[in-house]
Amino acid sequence: MRKNSKHKTKTDDVNVNKEIFIKGQIYKDVFSKKDLWTDLAELYDGEFKIKQTISKDINSFRLEIPYKNHNIILTETDTKPLKFETELKLNRKFEFNISWEDSIERVLKIFGKQDIKVGDKEFDKKYLIQSNEPGLITNILNYREISRMLLKHNIYLLTLEYNKKDEGHKLMTIKDRNTKKKEIMIELINLEFSIIDFFIDNNLIRN
Repeated sequence: MRKNSKHKTKTDDVNVNKEIFIKGQIYKDVFSKKDLWTDLAELYDGEFKIKQTISKDINSFRLEIPYKNHNIILTETDTKPLKFETELKLNRKFEFNISWEDSIERVLKIFGKQDIKVGDKEFDKKYLIQSNEPGLITNILNYREISRMLLKHNIYLLTLEYNKKDEGHKLMTIKDRNTKKKEIMIELINLEFSIIDFFIDNNLIRN
Protein backbone atom coordinates (compact mmCIF):
# COMPACT_ATOMS: atom_id res chain seq x y z
CA MET A 1 0.00 0.00 0.00
CA ARG A 2 2.62 2.54 -0.86
CA LYS A 3 2.36 5.73 -2.88
CA ASN A 4 4.81 7.04 -5.47
CA SER A 5 6.94 3.90 -5.71
CA LYS A 6 9.95 4.21 -8.04
CA HIS A 7 9.44 0.79 -9.64
CA LYS A 8 9.35 0.93 -13.44
CA THR A 9 6.56 -0.47 -15.58
CA LYS A 10 7.16 -3.92 -17.08
CA THR A 11 4.44 -4.24 -19.66
CA ASP A 12 6.35 -6.97 -21.48
CA ASP A 13 6.84 -9.08 -18.35
CA VAL A 14 5.68 -12.65 -18.97
CA ASN A 15 3.84 -12.54 -15.64
CA VAL A 16 1.68 -9.56 -16.62
CA ASN A 17 -1.99 -10.52 -16.68
CA LYS A 18 -1.20 -14.17 -16.04
CA GLU A 19 -4.00 -16.54 -15.08
CA ILE A 20 -4.26 -17.78 -11.51
CA PHE A 21 -6.28 -20.58 -9.96
CA ILE A 22 -8.36 -19.56 -6.91
CA LYS A 23 -10.96 -21.74 -5.21
CA GLY A 24 -11.62 -23.79 -8.31
CA GLN A 25 -11.84 -20.78 -10.66
CA ILE A 26 -9.45 -19.26 -13.20
CA TYR A 27 -8.84 -15.52 -12.76
CA LYS A 28 -6.46 -12.85 -14.07
CA ASP A 29 -3.61 -11.94 -11.75
CA VAL A 30 -3.97 -8.19 -11.20
CA PHE A 31 -0.90 -8.00 -8.92
CA SER A 32 1.37 -8.58 -11.90
CA LYS A 33 0.29 -5.11 -13.16
CA LYS A 34 1.44 -3.37 -9.97
CA ASP A 35 4.32 -1.50 -11.65
CA LEU A 36 2.01 -0.23 -14.39
CA TRP A 37 -0.47 1.19 -11.89
CA THR A 38 2.36 2.67 -9.82
CA ASP A 39 3.63 4.49 -12.90
CA LEU A 40 0.14 5.85 -13.60
CA ALA A 41 -0.10 7.14 -10.04
CA GLU A 42 3.16 9.02 -10.51
CA LEU A 43 2.14 10.33 -13.94
CA TYR A 44 -1.18 11.77 -12.74
CA ASP A 45 -0.17 12.64 -9.17
CA GLY A 46 -2.64 10.03 -7.96
CA GLU A 47 -2.88 7.72 -4.98
CA PHE A 48 -2.51 3.98 -5.54
CA LYS A 49 -3.45 1.35 -2.96
CA ILE A 50 -3.41 -2.44 -2.94
CA LYS A 51 -5.66 -4.48 -0.70
CA GLN A 52 -5.77 -8.22 -0.11
CA THR A 53 -8.37 -10.55 1.26
CA ILE A 54 -7.68 -12.02 4.69
CA SER A 55 -6.49 -15.22 3.04
CA LYS A 56 -4.22 -13.08 0.80
CA ASP A 57 -5.29 -14.96 -2.32
CA ILE A 58 -7.20 -12.11 -4.02
CA ASN A 59 -5.73 -8.66 -4.70
CA SER A 60 -7.62 -5.43 -5.24
CA PHE A 61 -6.20 -2.29 -6.90
CA ARG A 62 -7.51 1.24 -6.32
CA LEU A 63 -6.07 4.35 -8.02
CA GLU A 64 -7.49 7.81 -7.38
CA ILE A 65 -6.64 10.49 -9.97
CA PRO A 66 -7.52 14.17 -9.44
CA TYR A 67 -8.87 16.09 -12.43
CA LYS A 68 -10.40 19.58 -12.47
CA ASN A 69 -12.02 19.43 -9.00
CA HIS A 70 -13.08 15.83 -9.58
CA ASN A 71 -11.60 12.48 -8.59
CA ILE A 72 -11.53 9.54 -10.98
CA ILE A 73 -11.39 6.20 -9.16
CA LEU A 74 -9.90 3.22 -11.02
CA THR A 75 -10.39 -0.24 -9.55
CA GLU A 76 -9.53 -3.76 -10.65
CA THR A 77 -9.24 -7.07 -8.82
CA ASP A 78 -8.28 -10.65 -9.63
CA THR A 79 -12.00 -11.38 -10.04
CA LYS A 80 -13.50 -8.08 -11.28
CA PRO A 81 -12.79 -6.05 -14.43
CA LEU A 82 -11.25 -2.61 -14.82
CA LYS A 83 -13.71 0.07 -13.69
CA PHE A 84 -13.62 3.88 -13.69
CA GLU A 85 -15.95 5.85 -11.39
CA THR A 86 -16.37 9.61 -10.96
CA GLU A 87 -18.81 11.49 -8.75
CA LEU A 88 -20.32 14.52 -10.50
CA LYS A 89 -22.67 17.33 -9.56
CA LEU A 90 -24.69 18.16 -12.65
CA ASN A 91 -27.37 20.85 -12.85
CA ARG A 92 -29.94 18.53 -14.43
CA LYS A 93 -31.27 14.98 -13.91
CA PHE A 94 -29.52 13.61 -16.95
CA GLU A 95 -28.91 9.85 -17.18
CA PHE A 96 -27.68 7.41 -19.80
CA ASN A 97 -26.66 3.79 -20.25
CA ILE A 98 -24.49 2.56 -23.13
CA SER A 99 -23.84 -1.17 -23.30
CA TRP A 100 -23.11 -3.97 -25.72
CA GLU A 101 -26.17 -4.90 -27.73
CA ASP A 102 -26.44 -8.64 -27.18
CA SER A 103 -29.16 -10.98 -28.42
CA ILE A 104 -31.36 -10.52 -25.33
CA GLU A 105 -31.32 -6.74 -25.73
CA ARG A 106 -32.24 -7.08 -29.40
CA VAL A 107 -35.34 -9.02 -28.32
CA LEU A 108 -36.19 -6.40 -25.70
CA LYS A 109 -35.99 -3.69 -28.36
CA ILE A 110 -38.74 -5.46 -30.29
CA PHE A 111 -40.97 -5.00 -27.26
CA GLY A 112 -40.32 -1.28 -26.95
CA LYS A 113 -37.03 -0.90 -25.11
CA GLN A 114 -35.60 2.49 -26.05
CA ASP A 115 -32.62 2.52 -28.40
CA ILE A 116 -31.00 5.79 -29.47
CA LYS A 117 -29.06 5.95 -32.73
CA VAL A 118 -26.07 8.24 -33.29
CA GLY A 119 -25.73 7.73 -37.03
CA ASP A 120 -22.54 5.66 -36.89
CA LYS A 121 -23.43 2.24 -38.32
CA GLU A 122 -20.59 0.41 -36.55
CA PHE A 123 -21.38 2.01 -33.20
CA ASP A 124 -25.16 1.65 -33.51
CA LYS A 125 -24.78 -2.03 -34.35
CA LYS A 126 -22.57 -2.76 -31.35
CA TYR A 127 -24.17 -0.61 -28.63
CA LEU A 128 -27.59 -0.15 -27.11
CA ILE A 129 -28.05 3.46 -25.96
CA GLN A 130 -30.66 4.62 -23.45
CA SER A 131 -31.05 8.12 -22.05
CA ASN A 132 -33.67 10.54 -20.80
CA GLU A 133 -32.08 13.17 -23.09
CA PRO A 134 -31.30 11.60 -26.49
CA GLY A 135 -29.91 14.79 -27.99
CA LEU A 136 -27.46 15.32 -25.14
CA ILE A 137 -26.06 11.80 -25.17
CA THR A 138 -25.60 12.07 -28.94
CA ASN A 139 -23.60 15.26 -28.43
CA ILE A 140 -21.43 13.54 -25.82
CA LEU A 141 -20.63 10.64 -28.13
CA ASN A 142 -19.68 13.03 -30.93
CA TYR A 143 -17.47 15.15 -28.64
CA ARG A 144 -13.76 14.45 -29.28
CA GLU A 145 -14.83 11.22 -31.03
CA ILE A 146 -15.83 9.58 -27.75
CA SER A 147 -17.89 7.01 -29.64
CA ARG A 148 -14.78 6.01 -31.61
CA MET A 149 -12.83 5.56 -28.37
CA LEU A 150 -15.54 3.29 -26.96
CA LEU A 151 -15.30 1.13 -30.07
CA LYS A 152 -11.51 1.16 -30.17
CA HIS A 153 -11.19 -0.05 -26.58
CA ASN A 154 -14.21 -2.35 -26.65
CA ILE A 155 -15.81 -0.67 -23.62
CA TYR A 156 -18.79 -2.78 -22.64
CA LEU A 157 -20.50 -0.36 -20.27
CA LEU A 158 -20.60 3.42 -19.96
CA THR A 159 -23.27 4.80 -17.68
CA LEU A 160 -24.30 7.94 -15.84
CA GLU A 161 -26.67 7.44 -12.91
CA TYR A 162 -28.56 10.08 -10.96
CA ASN A 163 -28.85 9.64 -7.19
CA LYS A 164 -32.05 11.24 -5.89
CA LYS A 165 -30.80 11.13 -2.30
CA ASP A 166 -27.82 13.46 -2.72
CA GLU A 167 -28.84 14.85 -6.13
CA GLY A 168 -25.48 13.79 -7.52
CA HIS A 169 -24.38 11.66 -10.44
CA LYS A 170 -21.99 8.74 -10.83
CA LEU A 171 -20.16 8.24 -14.10
CA MET A 172 -18.98 4.65 -14.57
CA THR A 173 -16.98 2.95 -17.30
CA ILE A 174 -16.23 -0.79 -17.31
CA LYS A 175 -13.71 -2.65 -19.43
CA ASP A 176 -12.30 -6.19 -19.29
CA ARG A 177 -9.32 -7.42 -17.22
CA ASN A 178 -6.98 -7.72 -20.22
CA THR A 179 -5.67 -4.15 -20.26
CA LYS A 180 -1.96 -4.28 -19.51
CA LYS A 181 -0.29 -1.62 -21.68
CA LYS A 182 0.49 1.83 -20.36
CA GLU A 183 -0.49 3.65 -23.55
CA ILE A 184 -3.92 2.01 -23.51
CA MET A 185 -4.48 2.90 -19.86
CA ILE A 186 -3.56 6.50 -20.67
CA GLU A 187 -6.09 6.57 -23.53
CA LEU A 188 -8.78 5.19 -21.21
CA ILE A 189 -8.01 7.81 -18.59
CA ASN A 190 -8.13 10.50 -21.29
CA LEU A 191 -11.54 9.16 -22.27
CA GLU A 192 -12.77 9.91 -18.74
CA PHE A 193 -11.17 13.36 -18.95
CA SER A 194 -13.03 14.03 -22.21
CA ILE A 195 -16.42 13.13 -20.74
CA ILE A 196 -15.82 15.40 -17.75
CA ASP A 197 -14.64 18.16 -20.10
CA PHE A 198 -17.88 17.87 -22.08
CA PHE A 199 -19.91 18.60 -18.96
CA ILE A 200 -17.63 21.51 -18.06
CA ASP A 201 -17.56 22.99 -21.58
CA ASN A 202 -21.38 22.84 -21.80
CA ASN A 203 -21.93 24.41 -18.36
CA LEU A 204 -23.55 21.28 -16.95
CA ILE A 205 -21.53 21.19 -13.72
CA ARG A 206 -23.39 22.59 -10.71
CA ASN A 207 -21.58 25.32 -8.77
